[in-house]
Amino acid sequence: MRLLKTTATSLLAVAAAMAFAVPAQAGPRDSDHDGMPNRWEKKHGLNPHSRADAKKDPDHDGLSNRREYKLRGNPHDEDTDNDGQDDGDERRTRTKVNKADSDRDGILDGDEDADRDGVANEDEDDAYERCAADDDDRDRDFVADEDENELHLRVGDADSDDDGVRDGAEDRDGDGASNEDEDDKNGDACNGDRDRDGKSDEDEGDRFGTITSFDAGTGTLVVTTVASRRVSVEVTDDTEIELGDESGHDEGDGSTTDLVAGAGVAELEIDRETRDLEKIKLL
Repeated sequence: MRLLKTTATSLLAVAAAMAFAVPAQAGPRDSDHDGMPNRWEKKHGLNPHSRADAKKDPDHDGLSNRREYKLRGNPHDEDTDNDGQDDGDERRTRTKVNKADSDRDGILDGDEDADRDGVANEDEDDAYERCAADDDDRDRDFVADEDENELHLRVGDADSDDDGVRDGAEDRDGDGASNEDEDDKNGDACNGDRDRDGKSDEDEGDRFGTITSFDAGTGTLVVTTVASRRVSVEVTDDTEIELGDESGHDEGDGSTTDLVAGAGVAELEIDRETRDLEKIKLL
């Protein structure tokens, strides 16, 4: 009798445990068993029914698609968190692929120097990159995304100061080399000429504006930029006037007689204190 009672009690205990047991949660569906859930693969344009794409690296950042998933990266963006450092290189510095400031010290991971060799994390790979164009340039201003913050420019905005001049065509540090040409001194293999017109791709379309008026008596020159802003400067005897064509080819020196209304202007160099025009290049 005691045995039956004990057995009955045990069965009731087991039944109660089964009634309140929480069923095991099934993991995300992964039809091809490649380590990447179907939902994630579909979101990033991968094939949830093929294991072949697990080892592929469409953004060429050194991380396979499977690894991108594990690290919460974007398989189609070499710099997921826009910190200036390629996702694959983040593993070397032990920073997070999806956090621009992994240690929360107010400095982007790409601007830090993990190995303390005097070279920022984002520039460590420059030695073996073929050219600057290997880095993201989403706004196509010919300034790599990783360098925009150093020049106080906006990533994703080709004309950060809204002056009608593409960021790459400006000279932020005033050293005589435009932002887009800063990398040329180290040999920029990507400074190509796809239409073979003798002008590099990064210099295509450089145009500041158009001459609105020129008063030879006072020397006042008014230029309207491509952003419809009026710029007034003073032409002096020291002003350099250069002639060029729409393709950027130099055609020699010009004179004040070339400063006619409607003439295209490629660039202006202005003394910020006196507003005197130091140099103008006409198209």
